[in-house]
Amino acid sequence: MVTNIPGSRALALRQNRPVSRRVRRMLLIVLLLCAAAGYVAVDHNDAWYTDTIAVVLDVQTAHTETQSGVSAGEENYFVQTITARLTNGARAGETIRLSNQYTDSGVRDERYRVGDKLFVEPGGEGEIGKIVGQKRDTLVYLLAAALLGGMLAAAGVSGLLAVLSLLCNMALLYAALRCYQSGWNLLALTGALIFLFTALSLLIANGWNRRAALAIAASLLAIAVTAALFLAVRACTPALQYQMMEYAVVPDDLSALFFCECMVGGLGAVMDVAISLISTADELLTRQPDIPYHRLRDSVRAVSDDIMGTMVNVLFFTYICGGLPEILLMLRNQLTVSVVWEYVLTFELVRFLVGSIGLVLAVPSSQLVLKLWLRRQRGEARHG
Repeated sequence: MVTNIPGSRALALRQNRPVSRRVRRMLLIVLLLCAAAGYVAVDHNDAWYTDTIAVVLDVQTAHTETQSGVSAGEENYFVQTITARLTNGARAGETIRLSNQYTDSGVRDERYRVGDKLFVEPGGEGEIGKIVGQKRDTLVYLLAAALLGGMLAAAGVSGLLAVLSLLCNMALLYAALRCYQSGWNLLALTGALIFLFTALSLLIANGWNRRAALAIAASLLAIAVTAALFLAVRACTPALQYQMMEYAVVPDDLSALFFCECMVGGLGAVMDVAISLISTADELLTRQPDIPYHRLRDSVRAVSDDIMGTMVNVLFFTYICGGLPEILLMLRNQLTVSVVWEYVLTFELVRFLVGSIGLVLAVPSSQLVLKLWLRRQRGEARHG
């Protein structure tokens, strides 16, 4: 209690508590002001774009027709006559006319409203311009700011490090894509990315210490074994119809592309399991340096039992449910379940299974890395 602390120390403690709260309030205010300033900057950044941008001033909507679909439903078609003002370029301030057609479902089109900003090709004087797409950077900024604010509020410095790790990984991915466009080997790039993603993510979050080093080793080992199993199974089974993959444009690289996609896709879950198990073991070793390995192994196994079900479900929702809109559209258009399975669910299921195998392998990989490290450390201690 404070009564047992010398007067100067007790006074300092009493003074530090409100200062800490004051500092937190000031930081929160600074963050909110920065977020607001960023929003204003992003919402008024049209001049930064080379593409022509227009803001919608007025919309007149007319129903044109109704068509019956292959199912029992009907689809209504509408045409919008849009009046917009150019906000950048040499013709900034000029009013133009645009036309847009949309449907009830909005599968391949969308409805525009007053205040929306659009990328356009304005055309000549008296001509109706063409809509290229909608400007959505403000929405992206708001979501990113909400994510950053939530992570800082929930985790403090750890949340800031997580954001830094995310930014580094995004920069690495961008650099890798540019290298691939320059003709670099896809498999070599993926191997380098997996190593760098794993090392940077864990080092930024934990620093260079025993915990991070062991988690990196366990994660890379689990991914390596998963890759070997995937290649072995692929060599012994009929090939998937890779030409049906979404956004498939390079037929020669499709099998390698799918392999790389599966490896990188399951990396996050593998790292999460590895760092959880290694952190548990590290904490036990810090408190009981002489703890027997079998007790350490049992503790790691107990933690893995608690998190395994949750992580597998995360992968399930990420992969299987990621294709749900496409699945529903195909079924709505009376395609058979077998066609949906062959062209959509097969790839999602393989991604899910490969990621789950990596998740499971992270447990014995962590145990093996711990065992080898303990054997080495305790062997050196006996010889020393």
